[in-house]
Formats: sequence, C-alpha cells, structure tokens
Amino acid sequence: MTKGFHSKKRFWTILFVVLVLLVLAAVLSLRFGAVPVTFEQILQDFAQGKGLVFDYRLPRLLIAILIGLNMAVAGSILQGVTRNPLAAPDLIGVSAGGGLAAVILLLLVPEFPPMMLPFCAFGGAVLAGGIVYLLSYRSGGVKPERLALTGVAFSSGVQALITLLIVKFSPSAAQALVFLKGSLYARSWQHVEMLWPWTLAGLLAALLSYRQLNLLLLSEETVKGLGMPVNRTRLFLLGIAVALSGASVAVAGTIGFIGLVIPHLTRLLVGTDFRRVLPLSALLGALLVTISDTLGRSIMPPTEIPAGIITALLGAPYFIYLLVKRKTMF
Repeated sequence: MTKGFHSKKRFWTILFVVLVLLVLAAVLSLRFGAVPVTFEQILQDFAQGKGLVFDYRLPRLLIAILIGLNMAVAGSILQGVTRNPLAAPDLIGVSAGGGLAAVILLLLVPEFPPMMLPFCAFGGAVLAGGIVYLLSYRSGGVKPERLALTGVAFSSGVQALITLLIVKFSPSAAQALVFLKGSLYARSWQHVEMLWPWTLAGLLAALLSYRQLNLLLLSEETVKGLGMPVNRTRLFLLGIAVALSGASVAVAGTIGFIGLVIPHLTRLLVGTDFRRVLPLSALLGALLVTISDTLGRSIMPPTEIPAGIITALLGAPYFIYLLVKRKTMF
C-alpha cells in the first residue's frame, strides 16, 4: 500500500516536472530562431492572431509537440507488443516505408503538387507496416520476435533502395535528403490540421489499451490462458503505432530515435506499467522534439539543422549509456 502510494506520487511528480519543462521549451521555441523576438512581440502576435510568431513559429511548435508525442507513444506500443526493447517506428520499417514513398515522389515526379507529399509518405508508411505484418504472419499468428526481425530486415532493404535512388539522382536529391533527416522547416497551420486528428485518435486508443499492453508483457501461454485474443490485439495495437508514426513521417519526414530512446527513459523513471508509460512517453517525446527543433534553427542561423539530426545527436549517446549501464530494458 505504502509502496504503491509512493510510486503513484513519484509518477505524478515526474509528469508535472516534464510538463513544466515542456512549457518552458515551448516559450523558448517561440522566442528564439533565425530572428529572435521579444516576449512583448509574442504576446502582441497572440492578441492580434497574426505575425511571425502566430503564423510561423506557433504551428511549427505544435507540430513538434504532436510529432514527439506520436513517435514516443508509437515506440512504446511497438516495444510492448514485440517485447523487444529495440523496436521502434524507424527500426521496423514504418519510417523507412514513408521515406521511400516520399523519395520516389520527390525524385521521379518533380512536378508533383506539394500537398501530395504528406499523403504519399503516409501511404508508404502504412503499406510498409502492412507488409512487415504479413511477412511476419504464420499459421499460428505473429510472434513478437519474428515481427521485430522482419521489420529490421525490411527496413534495411528499403534503406538500401533509398540510398540507390539518392545516388542515381544525386544532383537533385537535396530536398529528399532534408526530408529523410526530418525537418519542420516551412510547416504551417495546414500541416497542424492534417496531424492533430491522427494524434488525438491514436493517443486515446493507446491510453484505453494500456491493460492489453501490460498483459502482452506476460508469456504468450499466460495471455491466452486469460482469454485475450492475442493476434487480434497485436494487430490493433500495431495499427495504432503505424497510424501515429505514419502521420508524423508524412508531415515532418523520418525523425529518428524518439520512438527508441524515450520509452527506455520512461520505463527507467516510472517502471513498466503502460498506464504510466504512455502519458509520460508522450510528454517526453514532445519535449525532445521541441528542444531539438529550437536548437536546430538557433545554432547556425539562417541555416537550419534538421530536427532529426539533433534528436539523433541527443538520443544516441544516452541510448549507448543505457545499454552499458543497464542489464535489462524491461
């Protein structure tokens, strides 16, 4: 009883601290960039509903928060479903599929309408997720280890195709390279409108499925003994993860490491109960992408460093530290 109380208190304390940090990061994101603005100008733009902050930085901030939330929650779901601490949207083929579809459109159809890119990338991500699932399926259903290994193999093959296309079309591949590194440059309110419904629906579905995710951490025999339809549940949860990550890839490209690192950090802080892992992962993911995007456009103005590069620079050392210091991830 006392242990449970302290655990619950710790969770709410950490959640509150991360939320405060996210608010501070959001304010700094509105304040800094290629052209720093004052707090008075921020308030003035909000009051008028127009201006540099309201028209450009605010939608970009909202997209950073939504993408961080999507990728972190998707990574938490995938690691829970596969019982594999290395599972993440960028490692099981979803991000790679969206990236390949976008690269094909950018390089082979140069006259395409710009708003077709998100739909094409989303379709590629969903198709990739479906292919990985089908390749993993056997008569007995989908085994977690087979799903993870199939995803890694599929992702590697798709990345090779992407590299081949970029090499072949290297003189005109700059835009494709920026997309593959994950950038929030020139994102607008239109992109916010495309992304938030997927985020809201996916997050609600994930939060309502925390019991199923907790059960999937048990052995398969135990789960079946409890009467849960394992394969149907896995398919539903994978659908949520693919939708969340696919929507993010469609809007901002392949921002990596969020879905891999954030779930580990969350479990380190609050344990493995998905009732706590999912909301805290969402906030930590939003915080990481917000900080990364702010740094990316503030370090070398007017040149922007894609947010995906910053997340990798921040996430890779921490993940290596976890692997060295901790014997288990679950």
